[in-house]
Amino acid sequence: MPLPLKPRWGMPHSRVRHLLAACTFILVSYYYVYRSPSFSLGSSKPRDAAGNSTLGFQKIIVMSQRSSWRTRGLQAGAKYCGIDLDTPIQPPLTDEMIAAFQKMGPQDPPLLDSLGQVRNWLSMLDLIKYMVAQNLESALIVEDDVDWDVEIKQEMRRLSDAVREFTRVDEEDKSPYGKAWDVLWIGHCGEPTRNDTRRLEYEDPTATSREKYIGWSGRYMDGITPGHRVVQRSKLTFCSYAMAMSRRGAQKVLKYAGKAEGKSYDMRMQGGCRNKDLSCLVVNPELLHHYIPPAEFGLISTVGDANGDGSKAEEEEFEHVMGATPNILVSARCKALFGSRCPGAGQ
Repeated sequence: MPLPLKPRWGMPHSRVRHLLAACTFILVSYYYVYRSPSFSLGSSKPRDAAGNSTLGFQKIIVMSQRSSWRTRGLQAGAKYCGIDLDTPIQPPLTDEMIAAFQKMGPQDPPLLDSLGQVRNWLSMLDLIKYMVAQNLESALIVEDDVDWDVEIKQEMRRLSDAVREFTRVDEEDKSPYGKAWDVLWIGHCGEPTRNDTRRLEYEDPTATSREKYIGWSGRYMDGITPGHRVVQRSKLTFCSYAMAMSRRGAQKVLKYAGKAEGKSYDMRMQGGCRNKDLSCLVVNPELLHHYIPPAEFGLISTVGDANGDGSKAEEEEFEHVMGATPNILVSARCKALFGSRCPGAGQ
């Protein structure tokens, strides 16, 4: 008589444990990746990343020589809005380095004869090198006296949608601003937008109206509907308050602006954008502008300080007196430091 068949349970215990562990890992991974809201791949949108703590860039890098009222106000505004900043220690600039850089440009007559502009230019190049050395995909480089609206994260989400549409980003590309640019100029002191300017206009209730805009280009912004901003190609942008660069853009800028071939860093960048040596986008009106202490103290930018044009007022004389930020509706600095939106200045 044949023996009855018996079930075979010959699998080693070690294999059973490994199999159970693998099943558990798969189930847990499925839950966190596909079911957990914070890790959901299906619901993630490029504009969401534009509202993160670095505004959609890998880093926000601050140009600053030392701790001062500029950096303290900047840090207060960043904390209020939940923004992360990276302020690297900048190398000292010797007189010999400054003179050598000036000699790299035209000499008859010299274009770059402002000590403050030389320092600013070299400091910017140091930060771009810092970005390249870290192999960042993108970075936003800001000056330490910049300010922004308390709604900056929502503003950047709107900008993300506009930049992606303007540059026709493929839906497969999930980066917040796409990759079809070298420079994204979001903090400046002027850029014309006329009726015949190629642009993409989008609604933004925090935008300063043309009538209240503070700056030279206000009279040349007839191409912007009230309550809107535009994305366009940069051609006559001034001031380097806040300038984002892609990895490719940073490498191109180091080559293009690596010599003193201009009156200032921002004018050199302006020329590169206008002549299409660099692919540059600008948002108008600007999203970031520099904060200005009360006028009676006479304090101006670090460029002016280096040129000997700054006020000798001690910081404790004015730091606790509210200033203003042009073209920003509700100042993050003023809200954080004084519980107010800042008076006047285009508001």
